[in-house]
Amino acid sequence: MDNMFDTVGITSSDRMLHTPGAFAKKNLLYVQEVGTLKSLTPHTCKRENLDSYLIFEVTRGRGTLLTEGKRYSLSKGDCIWLDCRNGFEHISSEEKPWELAWVHFNGAGAQAFYELFREKKKEALFVPGEPGQVAARIERIRKLLKENASELAAHAALTLLVADCIGQPAKRDVAAEIREFINKNYREGQLSALLAETFRMPAEELSENFEKSYGIGIRDYMLNRRFNAAKELLRFTIQPISEVMEESGIRNEDLFYRLFQENEAMTPEEYRRRWAQWIKD
Repeated sequence: MDNMFDTVGITSSDRMLHTPGAFAKKNLLYVQEVGTLKSLTPHTCKRENLDSYLIFEVTRGRGTLLTEGKRYSLSKGDCIWLDCRNGFEHISSEEKPWELAWVHFNGAGAQAFYELFREKKKEALFVPGEPGQVAARIERIRKLLKENASELAAHAALTLLVADCIGQPAKRDVAAEIREFINKNYREGQLSALLAETFRMPAEELSENFEKSYGIGIRDYMLNRRFNAAKELLRFTIQPISEVMEESGIRNEDLFYRLFQENEAMTPEEYRRRWAQWIKD
């Protein structure tokens, strides 16, 4: 069997190959190859027409997978299940080359398991409840092969792995997570850097994902969220302007006043006089 991760010189891998016996090949799920990979340099690898199923988890770094006309941006904790008869291409990140835990397998029931997974998930990407959950299952399979465990033991471990994968949530909604994060943390300074650190993606990639879902860039959304907070504070509190600026996250006075002129055609003081419920004529 051709190898998805056969990229000599640009990756470091710890893999074990396995040839199943006749009984296992006919009646059980069986391992073809299992291991871990660490990208040493950014690289691209293409595969197609492999008689195998592949499950892997990103354990560190980032990368991209192209398959079935879809592009998946993957980071730590993201998992993939592929029918390797379909063509696919994986690309390790230049800034943060990834590390993966993976297993190639096949056998009785493999196709049915995969079809059930795709029926539930609709796509190749899923996210386990706990980061490292799938990688731990894969490591257990690797240890069983290393210990020359029985084919039945390997079958049982693979069955647990595929059952876990079928039961996991579908693709994480990164854009929704970003939106929720901004709504909770809009007061923070250096919010863009905090987002990039939290979601382990470059700012440009974060903004692209967000804009596809919400039609607005992250910076504009952050500013809108802060501006709305400022208006709420002016309307429903008696806090002075300086405190409103601090709590809203708009700490630049020129920007603060410009936003009110551009969006409300009045100063913050005028906005308060017109809209504040606690001000009586």
